[in-house]
Amino acid sequence: MSLSRRLLLALLAGFLVTLGAVVAPVLFATLDDRGLAGEIAGRFFHVANLVTVASSLLLVWPLGRTTLSGPALRLLPGVSLGLSEWVLHPLIVAEKAAHGSTTQAFALWHGVSSALYAVATAAVLTLLWRELRAAAVVNPAE
Repeated sequence: MSLSRRLLLALLAGFLVTLGAVVAPVLFATLDDRGLAGEIAGRFFHVANLVTVASSLLLVWPLGRTTLSGPALRLLPGVSLGLSEWVLHPLIVAEKAAHGSTTQAFALWHGVSSALYAVATAAVLTLLWRELRAAAVVNPAE
């Protein structure tokens, strides 16, 4: 079961890092319409939020002994992006609809959402690192 957890963490880490560090910046650098770039990026982040919540639930599933850290760290990515998806995103959408995307409130909620994404990504990378380190100790390569 440990191999499947490592694979899940590796795929999730790659997905989150690629989306946050490559896809979104490229969209904003390439498209002249920042609104369109934000719309497309938002759709990607919506998928990332749902995938991360589901993955966090799988990581705490009681499927035997695991080298992962406690349930709190395993749930942190899903809780962070769940808050972003179901609490902050509606606030961002409402603020944008009422006042546009140049307000201080829009920037604040967007910044908090970005910070939660960074926390989730860092937690996934930490979990992957700990899992790989523990596997190397248990099964050292020759």
